[in-house]
Amino acid sequence: MIHVAAEPIPFFWPMRTFIHHNPLHGLEHLHFAEAAKKGAKLFHGRSFLPRDLYQEYLQDGKIQHNALQNGVDTFIADNSNQTGLNLSAWFMSVLTKVQNPVISKLTLADSEAVYQALHDQTLQHAAISQTAVADELEKTLLADRPIYEAVDALYGSNIGKELDELVVKSCLDFFDEGQSVWEMPEREQGFFMAWRNIASRNVPFIIRGLEIGHILENADTAEDMISHVLQTLGVPEEMWMDYFTRELSHLHGWTGFIRWRSNAKSYHWSQRFPGDLVDLMAIRLTLALALLNERGHKHYEHTTDGIRNAIQSNTAETYLRQEMFSQQTLPAMAFAVEKALASGKQKTIEETFAKYVQQKRVQEAQQLARNLNNLAIQANQQDALMQLSAEQLAEMIGLLAKFEEQEGMLWLKAMEGKAIDKLLGNINYAPKENEQQRPFAQAMFCIDTRSEPIRRHLEGMGEYQTYGIAGFFGVPVSFMELGKGSENHLAPVIVTPRNLVPEITAAGPQDAPALSALEKALHELKESVLTPFVTVEAIGLLFGFDMIGKTIAPQSYHHVRKHLHHHKPHTRLLVDKLSREQADSILRAVQRAVIEKAIEQDLGLETEDINDAMVRDLREAAMNNHYELECADDLGLDAQKAKEFIQRLQTAYRINESFADNQLERLGRIGFTVDEQVNYVAQALSAIGLTDNFSRFVLITGHGSKSENNPYESALDCGACGGNHGIVSAKVLAQMANRPNVRRKLRTKGIDIPDDTWFVPAMHNTTTDEVQLYNLDLIPPSHLVYLDRLRSGLNAASRLSAQERMPSLEVTKEIQRHPAKAYKLAQRNSMDWSQVRPEWGLSRNAYFIIGRRQLTQDFSLESRAFLHSYDYRVDHKNRLLENILTGPLVVGQWINMEHYFSAVDNESFGSGSKVSHNVAGRFGVMTGNLGDLRTGLPSQTVLKDGKPYHEPLRLIAVIEAPFEKAKDAIESVVSVKKLVTNAWIRMLVIDPEDKNIYSFEDGAWQQISAPQLQQTLAEEKQAS
Repeated sequence: MIHVAAEPIPFFWPMRTFIHHNPLHGLEHLHFAEAAKKGAKLFHGRSFLPRDLYQEYLQDGKIQHNALQNGVDTFIADNSNQTGLNLSAWFMSVLTKVQNPVISKLTLADSEAVYQALHDQTLQHAAISQTAVADELEKTLLADRPIYEAVDALYGSNIGKELDELVVKSCLDFFDEGQSVWEMPEREQGFFMAWRNIASRNVPFIIRGLEIGHILENADTAEDMISHVLQTLGVPEEMWMDYFTRELSHLHGWTGFIRWRSNAKSYHWSQRFPGDLVDLMAIRLTLALALLNERGHKHYEHTTDGIRNAIQSNTAETYLRQEMFSQQTLPAMAFAVEKALASGKQKTIEETFAKYVQQKRVQEAQQLARNLNNLAIQANQQDALMQLSAEQLAEMIGLLAKFEEQEGMLWLKAMEGKAIDKLLGNINYAPKENEQQRPFAQAMFCIDTRSEPIRRHLEGMGEYQTYGIAGFFGVPVSFMELGKGSENHLAPVIVTPRNLVPEITAAGPQDAPALSALEKALHELKESVLTPFVTVEAIGLLFGFDMIGKTIAPQSYHHVRKHLHHHKPHTRLLVDKLSREQADSILRAVQRAVIEKAIEQDLGLETEDINDAMVRDLREAAMNNHYELECADDLGLDAQKAKEFIQRLQTAYRINESFADNQLERLGRIGFTVDEQVNYVAQALSAIGLTDNFSRFVLITGHGSKSENNPYESALDCGACGGNHGIVSAKVLAQMANRPNVRRKLRTKGIDIPDDTWFVPAMHNTTTDEVQLYNLDLIPPSHLVYLDRLRSGLNAASRLSAQERMPSLEVTKEIQRHPAKAYKLAQRNSMDWSQVRPEWGLSRNAYFIIGRRQLTQDFSLESRAFLHSYDYRVDHKNRLLENILTGPLVVGQWINMEHYFSAVDNESFGSGSKVSHNVAGRFGVMTGNLGDLRTGLPSQTVLKDGKPYHEPLRLIAVIEAPFEKAKDAIESVVSVKKLVTNAWIRMLVIDPEDKNIYSFEDGAWQQISAPQLQQTLAEEKQAS
């Protein structure tokens, strides 16, 4: 039940591999408008910009005035109207002439009271039913909120704040990944059990009188504890699901992280120290009950039945308490209310209540009357307003309330309409084919919006062609870096790589004469070719990073680690699949290396005293499970000690048949078969339409960012690579495409890559705009003469891109005039540890274009578009388009929605300012020392001078393909069909054959011809 209750709360990945996500991902089964409303309530946030900001966009020409009018007309047509008013004038005035909401909440006043106030009549005294007040209090305090929230609202007890702090402390202690000096004991037992063992004997709790230990005696498991607390508080079982959701949303960052962590089965820390949302809920509810019981000693009502009885029997007092402690008291009566409650006298409280509700009724009616009168003045409708009957006024108030509730969608659609028209007005609907003259170089870039400027400038250099493809280049890779025992998935998070690519050194081991015996053993093994195949499990206690660092010799380990990483050796990627013989040979070599170290450490022999016969004898004994050693005398072991040492090899060092089979299976994951390489290269080239006329150089350009002192650095890296740099993926595809046997098989698929074509991996640093080439030592000698020209073109494009980008970060005339100075400033920003905004990242993203480059090549997209190359003419079965929709488009939508909500409400959905951030547990950040994990983007990424720099729009996707072909692909990808149908994506299709544009609007496809579009644009220009 708890896991289902948590579904509206999205996963939160660790910061080191920041994954962009839709904050309302769990609500994508709903239409966007409905999800926005529900999400705002659940996360206590805002789903649309305030009206005054939309009005600024309207004045700046970023919103279609005609689209607003059309939205108003549609609303009027959909709602009956008996008022006789010119509703169009009223509603357009609401949108364009009034900044604040018109309809204020009526809790005691009704439309008759508003009518009287509007006509300057003295409001007649109205009897306020305490029964009606009591019913409203029950709905407000008990309907769908935790009990302690009701207690806080009635007594100002701040239980909720204290509870959140205690839960955060517990989470920091348990989920810490090496940041804290003190480590919570017994974490391997799980979150709830480890916390229970500490909490039951927590001295501060005992001194304070919190009954944690007493409460914990009532249940042994987390599930039983949850049931016990809810039953004690009197929460009806049918309300448990909503109760859980509300509780989990209080700290939705921690909830999202724990939810992700418990589902990440291969995550190292989760395997060692398991914890899930059931544990979290049990801890939270236990602490909540203890705090409520503590307040109960002060005669606070703290159960469902107790609060309900207080509402029914002492309605006046409960109402006044709720007004005072919820900070809703009328200023003129604040002192009287406080004094009455402090007196405790029922008669005084009743008299104050009677006076208070009458004054509040008058205040509500007069406030709404003033708002309506002001709106009438703006709409030039004063006479019409005053002529309304009381019944017509009531209808008008209802229509205005409904309109203001829906106005966010009107603004959003009108703003998107302007962005759509701007794009469609510039697109080349009759793109010329690429000339058959061979280009000097072709470059594949990630679809990332930051690639658009540098692609445009590189194309402007002359004989360059560029293509867009998801930054993992269609090859899901699990990468194992040299010296690391863990895998890093380089693929969108919705894809799980099956193939492992380790990094191996291409240089000999470095000399380290100053290292101790332990350090030398580690050093040699870390520098050997075998290193990537040796995991923590394979080499036992001796070589486990965490166990060495924290158990054996932390200071020595720090020294070794620093020494090893000071100069990383020259490396290569192991991309080819290992044969069975190769895998077996590697395993034997690793086992021999481990046995040698075991002899040194356990038996004290020097390296020169160990020979191959000893190692072979020990390995065969351990693998075949026998205990007679020919080398026992040489090792100084009698029969018993020999048996014990062999058993230690089998257990602590894992030299046994079972683990060997496991390691062989893991080695079987390394690399790709030739056929797999052929398929991946063919798919990548076909997906972007690059199947002939190859240039001499084909750059495969991954991307990433480099900045100092930036916990959000991975948020600036490649989302398609799981929040990592894309250079490894670039190297993998280049290595595959350069293999002669792969090219021979590609020819049978109709892709003939000339012998003089060379694929070069490259890295686009989005912070500095630099493009760095890799593996140049592998380039054929015949190509070296052209390298200077290639570098020159790339450097020029980088400088021009920096010149275009830097003014938005730091405006100076020198930057705008001199590309070189802009480029230099970009490099300085990347190295400045105090720089809170080294780059804008993907801010202002708006479009996702799937089609040929010629569609948009002739104009600047201002770093706002994901550009995925696609040629429908080579996609005969629609599989290429379906793959683009399944992966890249979905990831683009996640990125877009995270930017949208972080810009609309940065405090609720974003992460606030970086200035006040502190790293939590090495996996997240908090604002201040205690708080929720901040899950969205920081204000420095989406805001400028306190206002949105990122213009919050839903992703506008454009597919260039025959309409029926595109429609079939969308229908075939269920996840994308849902996003389109529920209006999370604005989908358009440009049919290159009939020259029409198709747009999915209001649940159906609508056709727009190119001439109609030009007429619409002309009308909009005239109107503005």
